[in-house]
Amino acid sequence: MYYVVKVRKGLSLFIVFCVFLFQFSGLLGSQTLDRGNLIGYIFDRDGTTPMVGAVAKLKNITSGSIYVSPETDRAGLFRIQGLGKGIYTYGITTPRGDFNSNELIGILANETTKVSISLNTYDTVVQSAVQEVLRGQAEPAGESRIGRVLTYNPAKKEALVFVEKGILQVDDSVHVLGIATNFTQDVPGLMIGSTAVKRALAGQETWMKTTRAAMQDDIVYVTCKRGVVPFFLTPCGIAWVIAGSGAILAGIIETTPKHPVSPFTVQK
Repeated sequence: MYYVVKVRKGLSLFIVFCVFLFQFSGLLGSQTLDRGNLIGYIFDRDGTTPMVGAVAKLKNITSGSIYVSPETDRAGLFRIQGLGKGIYTYGITTPRGDFNSNELIGILANETTKVSISLNTYDTVVQSAVQEVLRGQAEPAGESRIGRVLTYNPAKKEALVFVEKGILQVDDSVHVLGIATNFTQDVPGLMIGSTAVKRALAGQETWMKTTRAAMQDDIVYVTCKRGVVPFFLTPCGIAWVIAGSGAILAGIIETTPKHPVSPFTVQK
C-alpha cells in the first residue's frame, strides 16, 4: 500500500513538472515570436569579390534600435540574429571606409532574410560633394543649403537650380524657401540641358520639376532622403542590395519624419 502511494505521488510531481515545462516553453516561444534573422554577403563593386572584415549596422526605423554584426568572414558572410520584425536602414563599415545606403531592409517574424550587398566607392568629386551635404544636415535645422533658383518656367513647372555646393540627386527631399515660397518635395527628375541626369554637382545648372511655383533667388535646401538618416557623415561610398529577399526601395515606404532630423541622432 505504501508503494502505491509513493508511485502516485511521484506521478503527480511528474505531471506538475510537465505542465510547468509546457508553460515555460510557451513563454519562451512568445518572447521570440516577433524575431527574425538576417544573413548577408558583402561584395566589392564587381558584385563577386567578397569584402572581408566588413561590419553591417542596422537601425529599426520605428524603435530606433541599432544592431551590429560581427565582421564578415573570407566569403563576405555576416549574420545578425534576434532582429525585431520591421523595416531597417543600414550602413556598412569596412577597413577602407564607410558606406551609406538609401535603401531599406525588411525583417519578418520567424524568418531569415537573405541579402547580397555591393559596395560602390564614390569618385573623389562625388565623395567630397556628398560629405559636404551630410555635414550641412548635421546642423540643428537638419537641412543643407545647396543652391538657388535662377528662373522658373510655369508652363512646365520647372525651376532652373544653380547648385552652389555639394550634390543634388534624383529622389532627394528638398526644401524650397523664399520671400513668398515655402514648400518641400522629393526630386522626381533632373535635366541638364536636354539630357536627363541622376545628379548635379556644384557649379552646374539643372532643371528640377516642382510641385509648386518657385521664384528667382529662392534657396534650395536638401533634407535627409525620404527621412532615412545616413549612418555616416563622411561616407566613402554607397551600399546597394543586389540580390535577396529583404530589399525594400526607399520610395515604397514613406519614412519622412514630421521634423527634419540630424545624422547625429544615429550613433556611429
